[in-house]
Amino acid sequence: MNATTAVEWRLRGEWFDVCSCKLPCPCSFAQEPPHGDCLFTLVWQVHEGHYGDTDLAGLGVTARGEFAGNMWIDDPNATMKLEGGWPGEFGSLIGTPDRIEYAPITFEAADDLAYWRAEIPGKVDVRVEALTGPTSDPNRGVTTANAPGAEIGPGQVATWGVVKRDQVRGFEFPHDYRGGSSKHFAFDWRPHAVDRGAQGSGDVDSGSRCRCNC
Repeated sequence: MNATTAVEWRLRGEWFDVCSCKLPCPCSFAQEPPHGDCLFTLVWQVHEGHYGDTDLAGLGVTARGEFAGNMWIDDPNATMKLEGGWPGEFGSLIGTPDRIEYAPITFEAADDLAYWRAEIPGKVDVRVEALTGPTSDPNRGVTTANAPGAEIGPGQVATWGVVKRDQVRGFEFPHDYRGGSSKHFAFDWRPHAVDRGAQGSGDVDSGSRCRCNC
């Protein structure tokens, strides 16, 4: 797609994961997972966004997988290819999802990130509480700035959480696992916003593929 025909778009919202790694997930630090693979549920919630003239505010997406798989999307009219920016970079790792289903997705996160959760009736129920400890400031989350393996793009801040519920059914996923780590990111995506971070993307294995169901 060239510059004269590129569709203008922007997505602003929140993302979190629940994965099989022990807390904290080493993938966020661009390190290998402890069990040889990272099995996950990923959740995106768009608060403000558009793709051309299509309003995407309120769009939710939930993915289950590893590196290749399936995806739930709560709006059948929202499937599109985002040219440029971090979603394009991340999407190049996912490739083509095995399956996509459309289902209503409930997303909730506390303003102070004391908790975050997502639910698809009969399919997904994941709930997380913010990580705390005896020496942490009770008024602040436990965070990592400039995480080298942040799934939502470079230069963002991760807030870490403890998985309290991890119930996911569907897509005949071949692996049983219990979520052990979670992190929350805010995101603000637009075309070419990742140019600064893309210069350091040489560490990504071009042969890897994300097995993902949404």
